[in-house]
Amino acid sequence: MLNLLLVDTELEIVPKIMADDYAIRINAKKRKKPASKLLLDSNFMHAAIERYFPSESNRRGRPDIVYHFLEVAMESILNKKGEMRVWIHTRNNLIVELNPQVRLPKSYNRFVGLMEDLFDKGQIIGPDGFLLRLHDGDFKTLLELSGHSKPVILSPKGTRTNIRKVFDVSGKDTSVIIGGFSEGDFRSPVYDLGHGYSIFDEELTIWAVGMELICQYERDFNIV
Repeated sequence: MLNLLLVDTELEIVPKIMADDYAIRINAKKRKKPASKLLLDSNFMHAAIERYFPSESNRRGRPDIVYHFLEVAMESILNKKGEMRVWIHTRNNLIVELNPQVRLPKSYNRFVGLMEDLFDKGQIIGPDGFLLRLHDGDFKTLLELSGHSKPVILSPKGTRTNIRKVFDVSGKDTSVIIGGFSEGDFRSPVYDLGHGYSIFDEELTIWAVGMELICQYERDFNIV
């Protein structure tokens, strides 16, 4: 089983301090939702984020990063074979647990709506049980939920290594930490577990990292 742990993702509801901002209120009116139930989205709220969180507008409010990653991961052969789990940890220490069989929306706007429902209700239930579930918990809780206390850390600042060696070291039943943000570094204490590894000479998008990991795992353990 391959556990992919997205850590410090910029997935959050509009902070209270921003709720009365004019641009946020206009967006809420268009969406026909209160601002307190909107997902922070830099695509539409970049200037507002910069007003309240100077210098953070290029990092915060990036649900699109999670969306692209999940579109790649959840549609993979590995996931369809039942050999993968994905966990999402957010900057506000909430953890999203995904049922491997969940069918996520192909539309980004519908994905945002689904995440807003999840943050509002705490879980999304289907005919056969939960599809998405929200947990309160920090990075340590994430490790406990995923069942791995010593995951492999991937970071551009880590030791350059061939991706094959990731699974040479960890074996088939493993967890891999991937940063869920567009710039900067981990906010959670992931480096307490080790220095990490880099699989390429340049920074990659997290969905590219996920794709490379999944494909390598499928080859190494004869999933395909």
